[in-house]
Amino acid sequence: MAGNGDSGDDDGRIVLDLVDAAAFAGMAGDAGALVLTGQGVLDDAAAAPARAGWQDVIALRATLSPFGHGVACVCCVPSGGFTSALSDLFRARVTGQRPWFDRVVIVMPAEQLDEVRREVTGHRVVAARYRPGPGA
Repeated sequence: MAGNGDSGDDDGRIVLDLVDAAAFAGMAGDAGALVLTGQGVLDDAAAAPARAGWQDVIALRATLSPFGHGVACVCCVPSGGFTSALSDLFRARVTGQRPWFDRVVIVMPAEQLDEVRREVTGHRVVAARYRPGPGA
């Protein structure tokens, strides 16, 4: 699986990469990978060409924030938004409700990557199913 974010130490978990929108725009599509992002993160024209070639691009809906945060704000996505989404994706994968995937790329604004990283790596169930890739 070289070239798709896999660091070569396959332990049976799904590869999980975290990147910002600029890095994602330069990535080649991977038909075995899903892209998970905050709503509105990939709406600009510069990121649009990078959306091609991926199995699916899924945008999490953000709740309206009284604080004026961006649409992809981790604190404005429903509690556990990324961990819940990753759990749901895994369940859909193993029950055949979604085509098999071996990688998930989370795309967030650069200033939010650390928050998302803490959310997904600190969740025991998600950490048991997904392993950090080189971009995480």
